[in-house]
Amino acid sequence: EAAIDCNRRNYEKLLLNINEYPEVKPVLKRNLSVGVVLNYAQSLYEAFQASAQKSDVGNDPLFHYLEEAERLMEEDARESKCENFYNYVNNTSFRCHILIAQRKFAEAK
Repeated sequence: EAAIDCNRRNYEKLLLNINEYPEVKPVLKRNLSVGVVLNYAQSLYEAFQASAQKSDVGNDPLFHYLEEAERLMEEDARESKCENFYNYVNNTSFRCHILIAQRKFAEAK
């Protein structure tokens, strides 16, 4: 939970800074957001995985974490496709892992 909260705060700060400083070059904005968005999505995915392992003890897996991680990676993939193919491939691969965890096999193809 602490990692998620920290990464969520970083993500929210990034969004505020992007809106507050429109003069910052788009490439710099993009480079900053890649790590922040990926860290946040990964922390959500890892928390889901941990909760899924505990689900046999009576706890429900945290599927809402996967939904948020999917949304983040979908937005990120849309934005990075034209700018950095390497990031696009990595982020799309990670998004596929998220989709598979949600049993959205057709979308993950």
